Amino acid sequence: MQTPNFRRVLAVLTLMSLVGCSGSAGNPYASLKDAPLVSARLHAVTLVTDDATFAQQLEKKGFTSIAFTTNYPESDRVEATIWSVPEPVVARITHLKAPGAGAPDVRVLVMELAAKGRSADAATEKAFFTNVLGSEVPGLPAGIETTNGVRIQVWTFLIPSVLEANRKLRANNIPVVFDPVAITTAYLGTHKTMAIRAPDGTLIELVETTAQ
Repeated sequence: MQTPNFRRVLAVLTLMSLVGCSGSAGNPYASLKDAPLVSARLHAVTLVTDDATFAQQLEKKGFTSIAFTTNYPESDRVEATIWSVPEPVVARITHLKAPGAGAPDVRVLVMELAAKGRSADAATEKAFFTNVLGSEVPGLPAGIETTNGVRIQVWTFLIPSVLEANRKLRANNIPVVFDPVAITTAYLGTHKTMAIRAPDGTLIELVETTAQ
């Protein structure tokens, strides 16, 4: 015969099990095997804004514009596809170095903004970046805040091998939204790149460079 105390303990354990299963089902990144799947290091953030003066405003805050002596317009089409923006917008991109050490580079795209997309809870975001990319949830450099007129379009991470990342991500059912490709840009030189999405819909560009 079950005692009352035993029945209460059994009920608590059952409830805990159900809560655990529910949390795992709602957060597919929490229980990935062999996490992190990729060893990634944050390199840059690409912002999109409808304010044509935004890059100049950042320069006044201590951000330094990066000028390039060479240009590779044939790569604009690829980056436009990866970043889900029109090609002419990519051709007018502004690159900036953030003041201080350790902050990601900033790239600014100017275009008309669409309606805001989906969002994700903090626990799901943390599990994604921790278990998929081996990274903390990325943050913007000091002096930049997202607003209705300034949004994060792409986080760019450097990784050791794009092909290995592609294999491991697919094996763990992480959707790849842009297959690995080799391109050359003035900013990153010759490199391999691919893309996935964070739970909130932000694009994650994974880059393998010879210089990293």
